[in-house]
Amino acid sequence: MKRIALLTALLIALSALLPTVTPAVASPQPDPVCGACGSSFEEIAENHGVAVNVTHSTATVQIHENGSATWIVTNRVNESAASRLSQNSDLLNRIAREAAAEGWGLPHVYEEGGVTFQTASIDDRTIRIQFQDSDAGTRHAGVLVVDYLHSEGVRGGWILNADRFTLHGPPGTDVVNNPRSAIIDEYTSADVAPEVTAGNATWRGAATHEYGAAFYDDVYIAYGGPETSSLRVDAALTIATGPIWLDNVQAFVLPAVVIYGLLLAGVTVGARWAADVSLDANRVAAVIAGIGLVTVLAAVLTTLQTGPSSFAGLGAIYLVTGGIALLRPRSLRSVRGALTVAVSSVLAVGVILLGLGLGTRPFEYVAPSVLRGMVFHLPLAVAPAFGLAVVRATEHGNRRSTVRAFVGALASLALAGMVFVPFDSRPWGLILFLTVGGAILAALLGLPLAVLAARRWANTQPGSEETGHAP
Repeated sequence: MKRIALLTALLIALSALLPTVTPAVASPQPDPVCGACGSSFEEIAENHGVAVNVTHSTATVQIHENGSATWIVTNRVNESAASRLSQNSDLLNRIAREAAAEGWGLPHVYEEGGVTFQTASIDDRTIRIQFQDSDAGTRHAGVLVVDYLHSEGVRGGWILNADRFTLHGPPGTDVVNNPRSAIIDEYTSADVAPEVTAGNATWRGAATHEYGAAFYDDVYIAYGGPETSSLRVDAALTIATGPIWLDNVQAFVLPAVVIYGLLLAGVTVGARWAADVSLDANRVAAVIAGIGLVTVLAAVLTTLQTGPSSFAGLGAIYLVTGGIALLRPRSLRSVRGALTVAVSSVLAVGVILLGLGLGTRPFEYVAPSVLRGMVFHLPLAVAPAFGLAVVRATEHGNRRSTVRAFVGALASLALAGMVFVPFDSRPWGLILFLTVGGAILAALLGLPLAVLAARRWANTQPGSEETGHAP
């Protein structure tokens, strides 16, 4: 028993340290909001042998009902460039066409899309470029969601390389979300927040600086009628972001689920072994409860001294499961009872995380993390039910029960992974080490709980010392 306690404590310490060892990786770089504006236009012109100095630039984007958009870009340029381009319309069209379709900047920085160049003209020193984008936005839940300033989760950020960048919604529509609230990065200045009036959203920047004003958040612009409810807007933005989360689940959660399934075979062997050997279930329960109590107390002290602890929920699972197994052993004699214990332990996780969180942050910020924390600990919470189920299935030769136990355990890890991976951003591939590492820890830390349930059940079988005794 001392070896089991020592191994479990070591695994708990490892689980607390794991999230802190992620290596730092360089962030993606921001992109200009307009490939035909300012410095971006200057670069394209230079490639064609024309030295252009843009002194003022604007981009006006008219969004249409079908999700397409018409761009009108104006660039105020130096006298020599204006003189040369006004005398060579073919050269002007080549530069404008390349700037519109292949320039460094929007549209379609992070996804494929079709841009159709329409016209280019010059009047005095002002170049006017017009082009059509067939895929500026998509309609979800009756709301037109424009994703020009959404990086598909890459989050490189946006350089405002135009003095004025304006999105006009379809006639009769308003901006029904609050794009300003999405720009919350601590390194972003207040002057890059958009001006929103009815159906227009306008950003102010600077065409004369290659790296001028910038912000580093993903922003949707949602258009709908004045009567559009906030619930519908939230639903539309969630649906628009959903593919990012699904990709994260596929890339980072599913491999962890596969690894966990293989490890559960080892947990099954351990549970079956525990059911056949002479092992005092009360002693196992006491050790698990003791480790849980020490872990919870350590988490509280850590939170008070240095900030939120990452292993408080783990201690709650051990404390509640071990305590119930010790005080009410009948609770672990059926799968239904074991699942009830799982619910109790998850609720305990919520209570502890809420209590620790409220010490440093308001409730509205703590509540979402508490809910995620409860789901995140599901694999550990259901470990006793899994151990009991596979042992009972072996005893009765019921393969279907074994399959159901595996499916339930895998579903719990999948849910934990789904709340762990980001919903609206794409993490670096190194997160795979965390999801797979979490699966390994869930199996290893769940093993003592599965052994406890298996041993408690074995002690109630005919010939055992607990047979016929009520708790």
